[in-house]
Amino acid sequence: MAERSPIARSPIKQVPPVTMVAGWEASARLSTSSLRLVDCTPCTKILVRARTASPWVQTLGIGRGRVITRSGALIAGIGYEEWLVLIPPGGPSRSAAAETSNGEMPLTKVDITHARAMIRIAGTDSAKVLSKLCGIDFRDAVTPDNTALRSSVARIVTEILRHDAVRSTAASEQIPAAAPRSYLLLCDRSAGQYLFDSLLDAGCEYGIDVEGFADIGNDKSKLVFA
Repeated sequence: MAERSPIARSPIKQVPPVTMVAGWEASARLSTSSLRLVDCTPCTKILVRARTASPWVQTLGIGRGRVITRSGALIAGIGYEEWLVLIPPGGPSRSAAAETSNGEMPLTKVDITHARAMIRIAGTDSAKVLSKLCGIDFRDAVTPDNTALRSSVARIVTEILRHDAVRSTAASEQIPAAAPRSYLLLCDRSAGQYLFDSLLDAGCEYGIDVEGFADIGNDKSKLVFA
């Protein structure tokens, strides 16, 4: 009997066409909208707890509330001595996680990939959409690019990472070369579909559209960590 690899699925319903990305079922839908919503749940998510004075945290060079890109991973300080390490699906999760240890104690690392949903909202009006669902001030002067915070979005506890990302233009010249403003939102898996639908509803007046995490023949990890 032929062996079959298990298929990982997001809690968010995938919009056709559907393909596979590193063992995950993912939408390959393209959108030409200037405001896009992408289910990025297939990305590896590692929760790290480390002392602020530890060598690893000191090496990061950023404090709580900030985001950096390092070694192909996105690292965000989301709470007191609490960090999120985000890695594209199929990326070197083990080596990236190993980088966080450096033999330090105490430190804990927990893979929360399947426990958390992750959504990107990208486009000039993304802050306006979030402002309808969240009490945070999303103006550049208050929450600039590479800001990390935890708040309530649509009454769901959510990590919000502002990460303005450049996207690939290989598939279509009609698609803008860059997203002027972009946010990654992480919540409990059980609330993933609800948060996704809430963002769609709030963004309706701005022409929001769903885009797949993986468009056929292109590396959509650029939309996540570029």
